[in-house]
Amino acid sequence: MKKIVLNACGVKSLGGLKLFLESFDFFSKTDSKILVLYSEIEFYKDLNNQFYEDQKITFYKTTNKRYLHPFLNYFLPKTILKEINNSDAIIHFGNFGFKTLKKSFVLIQNILPLVKKGTRDTILKALMNRSMKFSNFILIQLDHLKEDIDIKFHSKIIQIGETKTSQVEISNKSGNVVFFGSDVANKNYNFMKNVLSKLPDKKKITVINPPKDTESFNIANTETHDETLKVLSDSEIYFHASEHETVGLPLYEAQNLGLKVVAPLSSYTQYFSPESIFLYNMNDPEDALKKIHEAKSSSIETINTLNYSENWKIVLENI
Repeated sequence: MKKIVLNACGVKSLGGLKLFLESFDFFSKTDSKILVLYSEIEFYKDLNNQFYEDQKITFYKTTNKRYLHPFLNYFLPKTILKEINNSDAIIHFGNFGFKTLKKSFVLIQNILPLVKKGTRDTILKALMNRSMKFSNFILIQLDHLKEDIDIKFHSKIIQIGETKTSQVEISNKSGNVVFFGSDVANKNYNFMKNVLSKLPDKKKITVINPPKDTESFNIANTETHDETLKVLSDSEIYFHASEHETVGLPLYEAQNLGLKVVAPLSSYTQYFSPESIFLYNMNDPEDALKKIHEAKSSSIETINTLNYSENWKIVLENI
């Protein structure tokens, strides 16, 4: 029986949690003894609600501050550190790993520190490079992420993300547009608001989970993934504007719900067939508005969509 440690300390975003849950689901079904390190109470609640109790699975909560997570080997109890160092491997989620005596994998889950230039990002980038240096393997979701990882680490990279093509009918002809709210600058929320404010009928525009109330558009506050998918399915067009994405999962989900997707021309949108997505020049409001109008007037009945999934089997094979 393999002994595997899953380090989820610092994982708290919906995307990060979803990614971890899928990996946990895979490893929990293998003949492996699992130790999960976590730091977020809500994270554990979601995990505990979704998965059964199993004698092969142990949870340990650390109360150390986020900035100490890359150095947890100095702060964990000796009993936990001994268990980690007696395992076969440790998988670090959320960009940062700490040193252990065993084989280690670090998952690059947030690419922003590698591409942004602020003081905070410079520090985070140094910590990420430190993690990549002492890890045996670097896990990425899609191939475009290699562009932002130092070439000296490329021999360590394992890509876990996979895409498959299918065909979906356009399910909604309402003319409604939907987009996500966010207070993260990279998501370009204000850009999307400014573009959509130029459309004549604001009643046909919905924003999901805006950082603050806005009188301009319909507001949909969702708490679960299923609730979010239901809101998406009520629209014809999904509008996206992020400058950087590790995957851009909402693009895939919207397409598979039968929505027309309007998104920027970027490395993370290169995987989509040009016939199945309406691409505009990054940060160009006029071009974005033009593509939204093209999507509205388009008479396409079906689109070739991409289905995204992660292959954790390839990780297990390297343990």
